[in-house]
Amino acid sequence: MYVVLGRSGLRVSRVGLGLWQAGSRLWGGVSLGDVVAAAERGLELGLNLFDTAELYGAGRSEALLGEALRRAGARDGVVVVTKVAGYRVTWAGVRKALEGSRRRLGRSPDIVLYHWPPPVPFTVCRVVRLLERAVDEGLAAYMGVSNFNARELEEAVQCTRRHEIVVDQVHYSIAHRVPENRLIPTARRLGVTVMAWGPLAKGALAGKTRADNMARRLDPVFREAARDDKLLETLRRAAEKLGVSMAVVALAWLHGRGVVPVAGVRRPRHAEEAAKAARTELPPEIAGEIDEASKKYVARWGTCYNELHWNRYIPPPLQHLIYRLILRGI
Repeated sequence: MYVVLGRSGLRVSRVGLGLWQAGSRLWGGVSLGDVVAAAERGLELGLNLFDTAELYGAGRSEALLGEALRRAGARDGVVVVTKVAGYRVTWAGVRKALEGSRRRLGRSPDIVLYHWPPPVPFTVCRVVRLLERAVDEGLAAYMGVSNFNARELEEAVQCTRRHEIVVDQVHYSIAHRVPENRLIPTARRLGVTVMAWGPLAKGALAGKTRADNMARRLDPVFREAARDDKLLETLRRAAEKLGVSMAVVALAWLHGRGVVPVAGVRRPRHAEEAAKAARTELPPEIAGEIDEASKKYVARWGTCYNELHWNRYIPPPLQHLIYRLILRGI
């Protein structure tokens, strides 16, 4: 049910709950009551890992999570992960972001991640220095990165002086297996835990086939997975054999590979499926059938991880303008 992140000693549930869907306009509205109920249900079932970011709904995700945890009376043992935007390249910017996160969450995050690699010409080592200072000053207890490929992750680890990189959170699912090529072997060698965002391909791997919101309409992985009859039938058969949902199978496949999936949660039943997945071990034959049905996705989206890397070529002030003032978060 639980694993340790990197070499930190920090114990978290094998499946986490993600609050992007709860806070983002791309997913449509969600009530505070539903988020509170989902968080409470997850806690009741032993889930202690919650993931958010300053840009999710321009802070709304963090605020919802903070209120949900407050109402649930949760503090001891709960691990909160947040992310500072990849355009934060100064200490003043990182400090402002994390102070805002602390205010919205009602507590300091346990882990701060840098959301995507820094823009040119700013270096990975510069980012690591900023994260280490954030830990030194008590704005977070641990640090990590997000959407860093194998080379960037290795560089980040080499740059550390006082604190370790405990996590690299990346896009990984049965329908997006790019990280298997280089990133996951590198992370294992470095002692860094891989967290997976998008573990259900925005619901396609749970049986959702209709693009009924902007997040799904904009995602080519969702569109392709939703049309992949062979893969979906394999997941359905596996779910029937085990007496669980397709979502449980897809999440269990990931944690069976030593990855911590972060499942989006908007309602209590989503938390229930995540908790069920954390306790589910796929038999080798079922895992093998899923591997075979999804093998094209190892290279379908490329062999080098590059999610959000277009941001590297957009200057920080322009990124800030786009994400905060025009899009008002993601």
